[in-house]
Amino acid sequence: MVLRSFLLALLFFGTLFAEEEEESDIVVLSSNEVVNNDYFVHGRTVEISGTVNGDLYVLGGQVFIDGNVNGDVLVAAGSVEVTGKIASDARILAGQALITGQIGRNLTAVTASLDMSPAAAVGHNIVVVSGNADLGARIGNNAHLYTSSVRLSGEIGGKVSAYVGQLRITSKAKIDGPLEYWSNKTARIDPNAQVMEGITHHPSFFYNFFHSKWMKRIKLGSKFAALLMNFIYSLVIGLILFRYFPQRVERTVKTLNERPLQSLVAGAVLIILLPIIMLALIITILGVPFALTLLSLTVVGFYTAKILSIFWLSTHLFRRFDFKKHQKLYFTFALIIYFILTPIPYVGALITIAALLLGMGGAVLGKIERT
Repeated sequence: MVLRSFLLALLFFGTLFAEEEEESDIVVLSSNEVVNNDYFVHGRTVEISGTVNGDLYVLGGQVFIDGNVNGDVLVAAGSVEVTGKIASDARILAGQALITGQIGRNLTAVTASLDMSPAAAVGHNIVVVSGNADLGARIGNNAHLYTSSVRLSGEIGGKVSAYVGQLRITSKAKIDGPLEYWSNKTARIDPNAQVMEGITHHPSFFYNFFHSKWMKRIKLGSKFAALLMNFIYSLVIGLILFRYFPQRVERTVKTLNERPLQSLVAGAVLIILLPIIMLALIITILGVPFALTLLSLTVVGFYTAKILSIFWLSTHLFRRFDFKKHQKLYFTFALIIYFILTPIPYVGALITIAALLLGMGGAVLGKIERT
């Protein structure tokens, strides 16, 4: 219904330029003028203070209607202010709309913001599609609301159906029918507000969708898949290190065995210094390529450091076995233990941080000792 109304409005506005009565930046229908026909008008500013004994069609930047329209009103504008009287239906497409006047039958409004003051009244129904709406008017029948945020403080003679982000009902509100709303948030309803036929809250479709049992299973499955991919990636990187950089791995493990505390401190110092160095390079402008290179090396270093720490752990867990012969197998077992422990709240975070700091510190100290 709303879409059909505005499509009709566009068709009417298509004939506007051929049938308009005035063409100006400011178009005024003064209070002593009467139009005994449908009235088509456009302009940057349009003021309707007289009487239109027919339908009113307006396209404008700013539109003021403080006269009488004894028919329908269709408005497309940047801002609309209605302080007069509309005998039949009003359909408004606007950025901002302020209504303090009277609408005899129905109101359909598609706006960024809508303000209906307590002085305003609508004889039958309203349909509002808006970013923010403040509805203090008297509504004769039902209200259908599709808004991000809405405040109800007037009297509504029928049912309220609302699809909202946030719904606020003040102490002045009186709803003669039921209130039914769809939202992820519980409405803020003043204890003195009157809702005669009960309140029904439905969480929105998307809320139900993302909190459904099967969606939770998908989330759990995706977390497991991410964990599995991380495990496989770490295993592959570890095997590559063993194959092509065995001396570096052994040197780091030796350093961690001999100086674990110093390695931990060195890793912490690196974590602090690296961002400072990258920031200093970025500030110099010419050093941006070096900063990006350092960032890439740091990311790679984080993954490598974890693997070095896990390999060091495996040397202790399986030291009674023939470690040299099956070191890849024992590393895999230690990696499995690591990925079992890391999802544990708090404990997992400590293990991850410790592995990162030890691996980075051990690798750096081992490199320094070699040189």
